[in-house]
Amino acid sequence: MFEQYRMTDLEKFVEELYIQNGIIYPEQINITELSSRLNVWVHFAEAKSRAVESRTGLRSMFIDSRLTSEEQRMDFLHELCHLLRHVGNQMVLPELFTEAQENEAKNFVYYAAIPFFMLRTMPIPANRQMAIEYIAFNFDVTLRFAENRLSQIERRILQAQFDIVAAAAQHASWNDSKKDEPIKGTNIYAYYDSTADVSGPSQLVIEADEVAVESAVDFLFPVEGPFDRLDQEDLPNYNHCKRLLAQDLIYKDGKIGINFAVLNIKYGRNHQYVLHMKDIERVIYLGKYF
Repeated sequence: MFEQYRMTDLEKFVEELYIQNGIIYPEQINITELSSRLNVWVHFAEAKSRAVESRTGLRSMFIDSRLTSEEQRMDFLHELCHLLRHVGNQMVLPELFTEAQENEAKNFVYYAAIPFFMLRTMPIPANRQMAIEYIAFNFDVTLRFAENRLSQIERRILQAQFDIVAAAAQHASWNDSKKDEPIKGTNIYAYYDSTADVSGPSQLVIEADEVAVESAVDFLFPVEGPFDRLDQEDLPNYNHCKRLLAQDLIYKDGKIGINFAVLNIKYGRNHQYVLHMKDIERVIYLGKYF
């Protein structure tokens, strides 16, 4: 059932975390067991659940005692993501920075409550409704939560199947047409990774012609696009992209960009560059608030 499923980096993180700490059975996914094995101090209080960072490295959190036991467990997993993955006090960070953290924490809850490495070894019923009930029972989650996780997995399997078929059918013809189309100006493409834990593009690709590469003028563009989309079958044409880091990017007048003349000196002449969204977001954050 799960042969073509591709785990995200966040799912792999959860798998490594659990296995390294001896968390290998669904019944271990509870606050008492997880907090003990992961060395997290948990205090229940009549207040909104939140993670608390300590300069001494102590992991601790407050869990709202007014919630049901199931809600408390989900809050625990949410705050655990903040403790393990995020830096800075969310109560004072600007919205741009915290939004991505919250989205990751929401995904983390699904991955941590129903880890794929546990699920793939279980005899999941072929009937979908029975599968939902089986998952809910074995991982002690609600039917709705189990259905959401199963739907998430099904979407990624379908996407993987689509990618394989599309690549086989279109790769050759796309390559032929690409060779006949000279690059004009500077083009930006967005790649949406079906396994990534982001709602927008995971990478942007900048492709420039000879004139653009020779330019010493800053090339700026709005980070929200619009951009043409790269599909899975397009990627082999960008195997030689040069990866740019946050320090290579420019933030000016609300736009992000690069300077080809500077990059030529640092990396040599390149016509293709790839920018990761996490680096772009970091540059925007620093440009706005520092």
